[in-house]
Amino acid sequence: MLNAFHRTNFDAPRARFGCEVALRFLAPSNPAAKLTPQAIADYLDQAWYRPLLGWAEYRWEGDMTLLGEREAYQQVSVRTSPTEPWVSVRWILVRVPYYGTLDQWMVEAVFVEEPDGNVVGDVGPTSLMRSRRDQAAGGESGDELAAASTLAAAAASQTPATIVRTVMEAIRTRDEPYALHGCEVAIRFCSPSNRASRLSPQSFAQYLDEPWYRILTEWDTLEVEDELEAAGERSVLQNALVKRDGDDSWTVVSWQLSQYSGRWLTDALTITA
Repeated sequence: MLNAFHRTNFDAPRARFGCEVALRFLAPSNPAAKLTPQAIADYLDQAWYRPLLGWAEYRWEGDMTLLGEREAYQQVSVRTSPTEPWVSVRWILVRVPYYGTLDQWMVEAVFVEEPDGNVVGDVGPTSLMRSRRDQAAGGESGDELAAASTLAAAAASQTPATIVRTVMEAIRTRDEPYALHGCEVAIRFCSPSNRASRLSPQSFAQYLDEPWYRILTEWDTLEVEDELEAAGERSVLQNALVKRDGDDSWTVVSWQLSQYSGRWLTDALTITA
């Protein structure tokens, strides 16, 4: 897929040939599998896809992680030259029946420039490899760049408490600095085993409107506990306490996080009133 998208192969031996190759490896559940090569090329023309087109070298970031028997996660990084920073690319693949009894790994989703020190954009469930925001006219707006800077700072520290606080504050003000930004942030910090990582910001927002999740968008006071509880070999539980003004008691939001390629990402949450 990376070689197919590379600028030297993108239109060789014919126009949009790289997109034709990519289509062969997209899982049927990926919305982009129903697009034409030209439509994929149009999506790739957006700013946050450029690392897929202009890379000069790539490297594997950790081993492949199997998520059950039919899903896998692989992290790689790309950069345009030896002096440029690395950009993360996370691939989620699924096993798809292929010629009867054989299975083939195919691409379910790709996330570009996710939570790390170089966060700018990402690719996810509603377009080519699921673009989660529209391109601002003439490039990224100041609000988008500021939001990206906030994400980068949070991810750089890479502690479960910082991730939980960042996600909860983003959800609390989900339409600032632009519509559904808080949902984008929450999705970016979802682990590949978290089904919410496949949602669009619009779908994620619908979940937040459910009564048992509403406290996440209505709290007035937030406290994130200092202590962590082990939840597995590489997983932890991080508790946060929230309360609306006028509430008699705190609500506990317990987040389970795991490390993927050295990054803390959220697997699930439990809300206890």
